[in-house]
Amino acid sequence: MTFWRMQLHPSEPAGAVQHTVRCLSAGYIGLGFGGVVGDLLTTQQDQLPEGSRHYFAFAHQMAIGDWVLLFAHHFPLALARVAGDYNYIRSIAPEIGVWFRHFRQVDSVRYYGDFVTNARTWESIAMTATITPLREEDSASYRLIVRWLASPP
Repeated sequence: MTFWRMQLHPSEPAGAVQHTVRCLSAGYIGLGFGGVVGDLLTTQQDQLPEGSRHYFAFAHQMAIGDWVLLFAHHFPLALARVAGDYNYIRSIAPEIGVWFRHFRQVDSVRYYGDFVTNARTWESIAMTATITPLREEDSASYRLIVRWLASPP
C-alpha cells in the first residue's frame, strides 16, 4: 500500500474545493492535461508534456487499496482509498461525475473538516505538484494519513 497526495484542479484554483467535492461525491479522482493526452496505459512517459510526466504514476504505480490525501489551497481536504483501476475516456463526461479523461474510482472518503473540526487548527501543508507518491514516512502528509487512518471513521 502506498500513500499519495494529490490536488484535483490546480489550474482552476477558484473552483478547487467544488470540483474536488463533486468528484469525490461521484466516487472518482482524476487528472487532466493542458492538451489532449491519450490513454496513459498506451502512451510512453517521455511522450507526455515535460511538466506532467509524473502523472504517469497515476496509471502505472497507483494501486487499488492505496490512500490518497487530497488538497485544496495547501490544506488537506479529504482522504480516499483507491477502489478501481486506471480508466481513460476520450471525452469528458460531467453528467456522470467525471471531469477528467484520466480517472480512478475511490471509496472510504473522509473529509478533513470532520477529522479536525476546529478550522483554526487545520494544518497548512504546501502542495506544489498535482500528484506525488509519499515515500518519506516523516513527511507531514504521510504522518497526517497515518494519524487519520488510526482514528475512527
